[in-house]
Amino acid sequence: MGLRPPATMIPLQQIILWIAAAISTYFAIFWFLVLIDVPSEVRRKKWTTWPTLTVAIPAWNEEDCIRDTMESVLAADYPSSKLQLIVVDNASKDNTSIIAKQVMAEHPSRNIKLIYESRPGKGIAVNNALAQATGTFFATMDSDSRVFPDAPKKLLSYFTANKIAAVVPAMKVREPKTFLQKLQWYEYNVNMFYKDLMGRVDALHVIPGPFPVYRTNVLRTIGGFAEQGNLTEDLEITLRLQREQYKIVQSMDAFVDTITPSTWKAFYLQRNRWFKGAFLNAFAYRKLAFNNKYGDFGMIQMPTLLISGLLALVLIGITVYSAFPPFMQAFQNLLNIRFDLWTLLTNLSWNLSVFDLDFMTLTLTACMLGISIYIFIQAHRVVKEPLLQQGWFSFAFFMLVYYLLLGVVWAGVARDLVLGKHQRW
Repeated sequence: MGLRPPATMIPLQQIILWIAAAISTYFAIFWFLVLIDVPSEVRRKKWTTWPTLTVAIPAWNEEDCIRDTMESVLAADYPSSKLQLIVVDNASKDNTSIIAKQVMAEHPSRNIKLIYESRPGKGIAVNNALAQATGTFFATMDSDSRVFPDAPKKLLSYFTANKIAAVVPAMKVREPKTFLQKLQWYEYNVNMFYKDLMGRVDALHVIPGPFPVYRTNVLRTIGGFAEQGNLTEDLEITLRLQREQYKIVQSMDAFVDTITPSTWKAFYLQRNRWFKGAFLNAFAYRKLAFNNKYGDFGMIQMPTLLISGLLALVLIGITVYSAFPPFMQAFQNLLNIRFDLWTLLTNLSWNLSVFDLDFMTLTLTACMLGISIYIFIQAHRVVKEPLLQQGWFSFAFFMLVYYLLLGVVWAGVARDLVLGKHQRW
């Protein structure tokens, strides 16, 4: 009696791909339901007298852009008598302090203070400004960004309840010129769309550095910003505010713009720090995950933070694993014919059969691509930017390749974590 042949086994990478697709689809459906079911309108407050506002600009070797940043704050449509500007030179080795002093001299009537902080670390620099802040509200400002003139008043109008600890502006890429900056222009638009959705269900996980406005007393009550050993102090303080169950509001009509990396090396270093800091902070606050006490933030946002890097690594791993054998076979074929490409092309034939197609994987790929395109269109509708403003090639590259590049960054993060490698802000 003969043995039965073994049943055909589904490759492990295909099972992993299905699981990753199922998880991604689950989160996509959740945010789609938020989009259609939860309105984005929020109440506004009409201030009879504008409150005092302190703006802190931590700067580390920012001689090229510190003037523009300071000037944008000073040019804001806000009562000058109510606005305090504090620049913290965080151990710069260039002319940051000299240029900041020049701006101060050009505006002698304005309340501007320059502090030199020798201890490295963005959290240390911001806390130094917080200790000397006189404003009822406190805004941080990245030194490579600019605030739009009407943003301060618009942001303060969202503080309608004492439980609101922070209001976040919408962020744009400033004048994208290189191909890489155009890709980031698309990324920022999609991220702003997601932040709009997160804000609707109180699930914001990060308050970026360019001009979020906080209640000063809340920052002091919770102990200020994380200092030593934290790569993303803005994300850490957001998680801490969420843990204390303060409310964070996302504005979609108050804008800042920022300079994004123009070289691949600078891009990699920035994203490596962001992703690494996000994972380490999410792990430190892991008890918030799957905790009903924190609503959608605990049940959706925190699990996403914890597994997003893993999903990225899985997808890039499967892509590389799937592409490597055909690549090696093609290389071997070329080697066998001594790289006689003309002979190869003249004898090229197609032996593709419909029965050879992997319909399950094709269906999953089509579904994920369809969801991505829908999100992309909706994102640009919400942020009111032309879909193809950066050209067809940038659009196609972003849709098909860009997130694989982010997967490469996650691979670098995983390597750094294994090797115990850290960096400065």
